[in-house]
Parts: sequence; structure tokens; C-alpha cells
Amino acid sequence: MTKKQFAVIVARIKEELANISCLQDELTSKGFLKQKQKIRKLPPVSPDSFTLRGIGSVLHDFYVAVEKVFEIIAREIDEKLPSGGDWHRELLKQMTVTVPQVRPAVVTKETAAQLDEFRAFRHVFRNVYGFNLSAERISDLLTKFPETTKKFEKELLIFTETLAEILPDGDD
Repeated sequence: MTKKQFAVIVARIKEELANISCLQDELTSKGFLKQKQKIRKLPPVSPDSFTLRGIGSVLHDFYVAVEKVFEIIAREIDEKLPSGGDWHRELLKQMTVTVPQVRPAVVTKETAAQLDEFRAFRHVFRNVYGFNLSAERISDLLTKFPETTKKFEKELLIFTETLAEILPDGDD
């Protein structure tokens, strides 16, 4: 991979991180996150399905952004995107593996386990009617959202910095 190709990959990753930041801002502006760190619990009385759909959509979009990052890395660096019915889960696992002489692991297994909860929710969100969404599940994910996004962003930064260090000098 050339430095120019690497720069394009990093720019695309940063674009998805900016999208995640917009999602955080959206939850913050509606009072569901405070200062991107503290979480407001959902009301004790079950929130209406419209509120659950809205929050669910943001949580869904979060994993969409995460998976776009992983797809960029799988296609452009690994040159191997998983296929088959379980490809979403396999892609997440692929990102926890160091590929010798190619790249370090993108995320830790711990972070991958947290992200897997959002992956599973995204699947449910796409396949059930909004009025069937679980307030408890959404509240749980909303509570985990700030820490998960922070860890994901930190590990991506470490990944890109490490990859930049191992790129051969002189490549354009």
C-alpha cells in the first residue's frame, strides 16, 4: 500500500468517525446523552414507540458507521471481505486479528464484544416493527454507547498510527 492509498483510507475512516460524532451530538441535543459522557436514563414509564424508534435509529446508524470502517479496512488493506450469511459477525471477528506483515488488529476483543451488541441490535432494528422494540434493550445500549464509541475511536487512532509507522518509506 502506498502512502497515498493509506491517506485515502484514513480520510474515509475519519469521515465515518465524524458521522459517529454527529450521532452523539444528536443524542446529546435531545437530552439522552450529556456532554458525550453521562447518560440520561429513559423515563421509568415505558417511552412511546416513536421515541424508541428515534433512539434505535441512531444506535442502528452507529453500527452502520462502524461496519463501514471495517469494510474499508477489509477491502483496501486485507483485500478480503467475508461472505455468506454470517459475514457481518465474521467481519467483526476479522478486525480483532493481527494480520502478520499486513496490519495490526483494528480493535480489541473486548471492544469487539461491545460492538457486537450494537451489531445484534442493528439486525433486530432492521427486522422488527418499531412498536416491538424493547425499551430495556435500548436503554442498555444507550448506557453503553459513550464508552463504546470512545474505545472504538481510541483504538482506530492507535490502528492508523501503527499502520503509518510500518508503511515503507518512499512509497507514493
